[in-house]
Amino acid sequence: MTMNSEYFKLVITGSVNSGKTTLIRTVSEIEPITTDEWATEESVLAQKSLTTVAMDYGRRTITDDVVLHLYGTPGQARFDFMWDVLVEGAFGVIFLADSTDMESIDNTSKIVDHFRARQSLPYLLCITKLDLPDSLGYDETMQRLSHPEIIAMPCNTTDKEDVKIALITLLTLAIDEAEAETA
Repeated sequence: MTMNSEYFKLVITGSVNSGKTTLIRTVSEIEPITTDEWATEESVLAQKSLTTVAMDYGRRTITDDVVLHLYGTPGQARFDFMWDVLVEGAFGVIFLADSTDMESIDNTSKIVDHFRARQSLPYLLCITKLDLPDSLGYDETMQRLSHPEIIAMPCNTTDKEDVKIALITLLTLAIDEAEAETA
């Protein structure tokens, strides 16, 4: 892993409707660039009418030397080639799992497997939508994901403080990993 003081690329990924675009919108200091198009798959249409087909992009300044460039991936497996494109040069990945949707949780678990098979990066797993009445809850969602080796936390993607904590947590994981590599 290399960290460049001028360009810190972070990937946000997860299943359809897990909160990727929302997370970027919540914390970006610029108007995010999105590639939303009308959904065509029945399973996606059941959840929302627009979906990301290439990427979302936002930016968040942490300090004068640390500016995060946030790239959100599409959640549909048919766009998995974009996952590989977007993760190039990234210092870490945040996975989002929608605690209200068992299919979403299963799909996010497959996305985690996809990334881990190709990249050795710091990863953070954020469980979303825990505030909704139909949430499975944090513990049950974590059990279903079955990735206990990845650091996880709850995250309300509409809450700026929650999103900042997630970003800082991943940055800390990346710094700790970089220090361990040089020790």
